[in-house]
Amino acid sequence: MQVSHFLLMVHYALLVAAFFALLWKRARAARIRLFLQLFFGLVGGGLALAWLMYFFPSGPPTPFP
Repeated sequence: MQVSHFLLMVHYALLVAAFFALLWKRARAARIRLFLQLFFGLVGGGLALAWLMYFFPSGPPTPFP
C-alpha cells in the first residue's frame, strides 16, 4: 500500500494542531480557533513551500555538449 505525501502531511498537521490546541488553550472556542489556525497554517505552508520548490530543478544540471 502506497500512501501519498499529501495525506501524510495532513495527518501530521492534524495531530500537531490537536496536540498544541489541547496543550495551550483551556476554553473550547479558543481551542477550536487555534486548532484551525495551526492546521491550515501547516497544510497551507507546506503547499506553498512545495509550490516554490517546484521551480527549482530536482537533479544535477545537464552537461553542455
